[in-house]
Amino acid sequence: MTTQEELATRLRQLGIRLTPQRLAIAEVVINSGDHPSVKDVYERVKAFFPYVTLATVYSTLDVLERAAIVRELPFQRLSRYDANLSPHANLVCIGCGTVVDADVGQNMVAELRRILEGESDFEVAAQRVDFYGWCSGCAPADDSQAS
Repeated sequence: MTTQEELATRLRQLGIRLTPQRLAIAEVVINSGDHPSVKDVYERVKAFFPYVTLATVYSTLDVLERAAIVRELPFQRLSRYDANLSPHANLVCIGCGTVVDADVGQNMVAELRRILEGESDFEVAAQRVDFYGWCSGCAPADDSQAS
């Protein structure tokens, strides 16, 4: 987990003007394990800064993305934001929509990227690997015994 002080130092080094709201927005995304949507970020920050606007959240996320601190993950229904920019896989629940980083497979995703870059004429700018299924709370009941 990144401390507020570490985050403030990092943002200042990148020349990003700091406000308490902007710092709170960055902290929510960076320290969130669930790849929050704009609405999630807004609701979490609003608990501490009741006058924060949705426009502030959108503009701050745009600044953070341009500074390569977070990445937008567009999905069919809404976008999520991921502060983990290293090669990894996302686990996407098709039941509740939760998105989390996989705890395994990072080396395989990085190796695949290296192979693609080394054995093709394609210059990889970014990668995204998503696995769709059900989280433990949404997993369908095991019907294998009902047959």
